Amino acid sequence: MITKTFKSDTTIKTLQLVQEELGPDAIVVSMREIPFGPVWNPWKKKNVEIVAASAHPLPQKSAPKPAVPPLPVMIPSENKIGVEFIEERPEIEWVVGPEKLIAEKPVKRPAKLKLNLDPVKEEIPAAEKATPQKAAKNIQTVAKHLPSSLKHIHQQLTIQGVDPVLIDGLVGVVLETISPTILDDPETAKKYIAQLLGAELRVQQGAGKYVSNNVICLVGASGSGKTSTIAKLALFFSQNLKKNVIWVCGDTVKMGSIAEARAYTDAMGFKLELVYTPEDMKEILGDPQPNDLFLVDTPSYNPCNENQMTELGKLLAEIPKRCTYLVAPATTKETDLIQASASLGIFSLDGLIITKLDETHTFGSVYNFVRKNQVPLGFYTTGKEASRHLEVVDPARLVSALFGREWNK
Repeated sequence: MITKTFKSDTTIKTLQLVQEELGPDAIVVSMREIPFGPVWNPWKKKNVEIVAASAHPLPQKSAPKPAVPPLPVMIPSENKIGVEFIEERPEIEWVVGPEKLIAEKPVKRPAKLKLNLDPVKEEIPAAEKATPQKAAKNIQTVAKHLPSSLKHIHQQLTIQGVDPVLIDGLVGVVLETISPTILDDPETAKKYIAQLLGAELRVQQGAGKYVSNNVICLVGASGSGKTSTIAKLALFFSQNLKKNVIWVCGDTVKMGSIAEARAYTDAMGFKLELVYTPEDMKEILGDPQPNDLFLVDTPSYNPCNENQMTELGKLLAEIPKRCTYLVAPATTKETDLIQASASLGIFSLDGLIITKLDETHTFGSVYNFVRKNQVPLGFYTTGKEASRHLEVVDPARLVSALFGREWNK
């Protein structure tokens, strides 16, 4: 048995290397993410390392035969000044030696070859252009002939709302890298697909173990669950990292927001600071202690309202050194999630917090959004109870929800 280790920046590329090196019958022994990037960067990128084994010896690659360049064939031109190139080499029979050549058949002089020296871009016929849509359509045509295990997984992910192009790509990778005998077991096929789905998600490194700044700002649309998430984070960091949490309420315009923040801080014993103008933030953050951690509940915003976005930008501009989380509910449409992330991208988002995961049964929109987004996942939250239902992100948790596992169980 031959065992070999492969590394690449994505799971799909690594599995393709396994297939090229060890063949389609290779077995994946282990799969894990490994850090990649400079040691000083706290948000390192990830590479995928796969250990695969094959029971067959590696095929010996024969050395490629050296290409023999075709010999140019020339004949004198009619005006005796230049030469004309013949498009096809004539067949020659050696009769009296290389110094005298006698052609077995007379060679007809072809038409002169016209050369166009103007740079013209060669157009590729539309039928030959490879596009993701065409590849997805080709795989969908074969979907009827998939093994029963893959067909069930394909249907499940489609019902959940996962991007169809992504589903077809995953199925194609599985068909190319796993032998049919392994695919006969539904649990094995499901486990393999789940590993591929989880490996494509960006996860914030060190979430829950340390904080990069002493100020954490939460931004999100109205009703996204920012205030209840602040309460969960306050307890989490005070109990696990022994931080001295200061709750900063910047949402002083919405009715009832101050009363809600005061109710949380009084019950949990945290200090509450109110921010009415951006200048107030400077005074609050003026002289922090080493163990202080400021959790800033920013005003809710409407991504379609330019004035509200400007006010939010003025507040965040007073906190240049901060860690900014986007709070996004799992019940929101994928297009709205993408719009929220795009509108807030100018504020340098450091992580995502997905809320209200217990209020939906379909997680395809969240998965598509997280996978396409460049901001890493940080936390999951459910419910409004401050003392529980905050989870440090595990990709397998979201993937298992795609296969029907309810979030509360």
